[in-house]
Amino acid sequence: MLMAIAVALIVAAVVLGYAAVAYWSWALVFAGIAFALAAAAVFMFDRSRRETPAKVVPTPLPVRESRPAPVATHEQSTAVFATSTRETSTPTVRPEVVMPEDIDVASVSRAYLASASAAGRAVRAVIWRADGAGDEAAVPVIQSGVDVGPLLAGRRLATAVMESGTASLESVTTGFDADERGTIWHYMVPVALANIQGAAALDFTGDRPDLESLNAIAAAFRLPLAAALAIEVASQESDAARTLLETARELARLLDPDAIVRTALASALEITGATTGSIMLYDETGANLQIAAAVGLPDEVVETTSVRPGNGIAGWVALSGQPLVVEDLPGRETPARSRGIRSAASIPVADTDGVVGVLNVGSPEHPSRFTTSDLETLGVLAHQTAVAVRNARVVASASDLYFDTLKALALAIEMKDPYAHGGTDRVMEYTAGLAEEIGLPPDERRALEIAAMLHDIGMPSAGESALSSDRPLSTVERGLITMHPVIAAEILDQAPALRQVAPIVYHHHERYDGSGYVGGLAGDAIPLGARILAVADAFVAMTSPRPYREALAESDALEELRNESGTQFDPSVVDAFFAIHSSRSEQVPGHTS
Repeated sequence: MLMAIAVALIVAAVVLGYAAVAYWSWALVFAGIAFALAAAAVFMFDRSRRETPAKVVPTPLPVRESRPAPVATHEQSTAVFATSTRETSTPTVRPEVVMPEDIDVASVSRAYLASASAAGRAVRAVIWRADGAGDEAAVPVIQSGVDVGPLLAGRRLATAVMESGTASLESVTTGFDADERGTIWHYMVPVALANIQGAAALDFTGDRPDLESLNAIAAAFRLPLAAALAIEVASQESDAARTLLETARELARLLDPDAIVRTALASALEITGATTGSIMLYDETGANLQIAAAVGLPDEVVETTSVRPGNGIAGWVALSGQPLVVEDLPGRETPARSRGIRSAASIPVADTDGVVGVLNVGSPEHPSRFTTSDLETLGVLAHQTAVAVRNARVVASASDLYFDTLKALALAIEMKDPYAHGGTDRVMEYTAGLAEEIGLPPDERRALEIAAMLHDIGMPSAGESALSSDRPLSTVERGLITMHPVIAAEILDQAPALRQVAPIVYHHHERYDGSGYVGGLAGDAIPLGARILAVADAFVAMTSPRPYREALAESDALEELRNESGTQFDPSVVDAFFAIHSSRSEQVPGHTS
């Protein structure tokens, strides 16, 4: 505006100047004044533009009063909250709603319960999922508040509400206090998000809760409840998938059937949240199911249980090849219920070649939390278990055949030395006892067992005359005998499956003080298997007859072991040998004391 006035004054001054030449001096004065005013106006305009920001007045968003939105499935989003008698109304005063800070099942459930106090004496909130594997469709996901009795009535109502898509308010007379019987009001609304269906329940005691307030509260929680349920379902299925993948990797590397069933059972309990469980496998005859692994069951049950196909729950599942969920009925007395199990699921452990057993999981909760998703996941786990068990049995069968072949070879070599007859079996028996006493893992036990069998496989290289002679050995013969561990280890090293055995055989004549052969190793530098084999082999050799001496009495041989403890033998192995000898002496072949 100032700029326009200044320009107008300048133009007016110039026009007047040209119009009145006589008064040219006044025109110049007018022009100067106008120019000064214009400059001042420009300066003030620029300053005000730079120093004063423009003010933006926000336009208020339109606010529209609305009635509480109905809570229903996405196909029925226009349904109105109502009781089973279709009561509907709009509350005149909207109750205060306490929204959760985080969207998860626990926080939403707690906030839903806290908000419900505006409608009555709210004591419990339960979120149900429409995926039950039992008699009803509903499965309780989580609950907040206090326990006011069993969830059976709520389960029935949740199933009905999810089927109808309409909210409901019902009363049930029950004992919700230790010394009091009264009325519990169940208010239930359906919730849904995508393909996740469920229901949210509020339990009240005392007077009938205000339905209008409940409708308003449920409307406010419609999306948080659905989102929380969807998050919980996704979390459970993600955890189950991760556990299943980790178990599959573990089962793929296991070759011990006992380890396989223990691993599979632990995963089944983790996936379902069950507290007890077992895996039953067919016995060697294939006629009966016996418990191969168990958690939460008494020892006498594990040891004595034997089920024929078709008998009982496990027998029916094994015979039919179909999973089964059993929920205890009120007043029904069963052996499982006496142990606190109220709900159970049984899954056939089967692959494409048939059923090998049954997987059982049990829970003290009734109604159960087992879902159809649980059954599907357990079915995959059971299939993986069946494959792993069959593979382990094939490997064990091949290993047994391989072991028997090696034993036949060892016996054939032993036959060349009449004084060594039976010695291999005794060495194997003592090394097995020592391995168990010391606590070697299964793979090291197997390697030690084979080493005990084949440790003298290089002895024939010394010649029959050296092995059976009652005269002093020559230097050459003694050298050949000293080399027998080297020859045996070289033979074993040619077979990849026996390379773990070779070091045990190579070093089994080392001495604990380092004065032995072949490597001159001492102490813990000697492989543990070789230290064990050294004690067993020496005891058997001392208590066996030789061409140049009679067999020593076991008491004398034990005294010799004690004397050489710490010099020739590992003291800890000697102590373990004494521990097992006293309990096995009557059963050890060749016992002479």
